[in-house]
Amino acid sequence: MSNFAEYEPDAGRQVPDTPIEIRPMGADDLDACAELIVSRTGGSVAERRSRLLSDLQDPTRYSVVACVETEVVGYAAVIHHEVSSDDPPTTAPTGYYLVGLIVSPDWRRHGIGELLTTARIRWTAERADAVYYFANLANGPILDLHQSFGFTEVTRDFTFPRAPLKPGSGVLLRAELS
Repeated sequence: MSNFAEYEPDAGRQVPDTPIEIRPMGADDLDACAELIVSRTGGSVAERRSRLLSDLQDPTRYSVVACVETEVVGYAAVIHHEVSSDDPPTTAPTGYYLVGLIVSPDWRRHGIGELLTTARIRWTAERADAVYYFANLANGPILDLHQSFGFTEVTRDFTFPRAPLKPGSGVLLRAELS
């Protein structure tokens, strides 16, 4: 079983009956976001919550949520990555990276990924001229989404600290922000 959304490029988008609110993640969202992330990636909710709290306090990170009424149905983030002198030469370049786009299975194909990505790109555009994204090559839906935002392939030969990608399984993408 894959952790990725089923790839259905020709499936129609569903129009939600309820408005979707996109906003910065707040302290009240930590538990819901941690549970959403762990439902896809595994691990400890308490550990993930602690990491999310740390992210809230870091001005180089931005987390955003999608809510339907009071329920958090999507989460995504931006991080700033700095290459260090200890990193291997194939390390992804210094810059802002879109990471962690997760939408609750019941709310996929409602445009939430696009809304969360738009919010992250706007935040990043206030800080940088470009933004990066990396993904597993097997994740067709996420690759299509980012290509629709103008992301183009940089390389498939890269590493990223603590990324769960095996060598040769990922692609690094970049979009110019103007």
